[in-house]
Amino acid sequence: MLNTLVKTAFILSLSASIAFGYQAVRFNLSDGDAKERNKTFSEIVEVDLEDAGFTPKDIHPSIEFWYNKFYGTKLLDNGRINPQFKTDHVANLDNIGFITISNEERMLPLLTKEPSLGGFAPLNLLIYKKVSETKTFVGTLTPEAMLDITKVKDPEVRKTFTKYIDALFKATDAGMGGEVEYMKIDKLNEKTMVEFEMPFERGKDILEAKFNFMEKFEKAFEAEEFIIAGKRDFEEYWSDHGLENNRFDAYWVYSLCHFTFSYTVFNVWQHPELGVSAPCSMYMYLDKDSDTLKIGMPSVENWITLGHITDPEQIKVIKEMDEKIKEIMISLGAKEI
Repeated sequence: MLNTLVKTAFILSLSASIAFGYQAVRFNLSDGDAKERNKTFSEIVEVDLEDAGFTPKDIHPSIEFWYNKFYGTKLLDNGRINPQFKTDHVANLDNIGFITISNEERMLPLLTKEPSLGGFAPLNLLIYKKVSETKTFVGTLTPEAMLDITKVKDPEVRKTFTKYIDALFKATDAGMGGEVEYMKIDKLNEKTMVEFEMPFERGKDILEAKFNFMEKFEKAFEAEEFIIAGKRDFEEYWSDHGLENNRFDAYWVYSLCHFTFSYTVFNVWQHPELGVSAPCSMYMYLDKDSDTLKIGMPSVENWITLGHITDPEQIKVIKEMDEKIKEIMISLGAKEI
């Protein structure tokens, strides 16, 4: 009788997790070696993404080559000792690559209503294959996860953005021809975003003021070993294409990556699926006639939840990355909100 109750409870528990699990990430899985899948992925970049309404930009294929070169090579090309070489170097991946994608025109009305959606504008399309597996994964966060992480409430924005991402999934499936698999979690973190405000000296020329700030920002992050993996200036695009923008004097998004951190997560910890959150999109905007720059990005701590990470040391490293980002922003004059 007791065994029966235990089995019944287990089945009910399993059924509940299947029925109510939060679908956070969607992947298309395809058989084939890394080179074959790279060719197909290249075709998606060139054709299918634009057909689905997305503009590829800042394409970073075969990152595993650079991980191996930076951390797995004893000697540099000039014959000198490589100071980055790691004796415990891990080459866990046949292939990992990223593409930041968005559509400036389609995002204008959405960002006007919900500026925080810039945390996924552009969003990252990930491709990876582990050495130990025959499957190649292509995917990104689900629209529900992206909308919930950025705290988007407007029902029309949620409906429209979901439609856009569904078109992306359709294009990916058509291009890859594989199976679909979801990564599930129990629920998202209570705090999913890191947000700041800071005074902005507009001066006589707002463009000059913006570029001066960009230079300081980029230098500050690069000094802490971050890579500016991309940048999209939405307001500049809207102005250049005659699109009416009645809210922002400035709106741009950085794609940020920390090379050592990503190598550690994807290779050493063997969590390449968390590449759906990398590079991190940090949006910045200035409302019309405002002297306050507003800044936000999805918290790196989301990686703990998405990766089901329980190791205390790994959790510590991830939280330290969030704190490092906050320290840099505070050093630039920002205040966390």
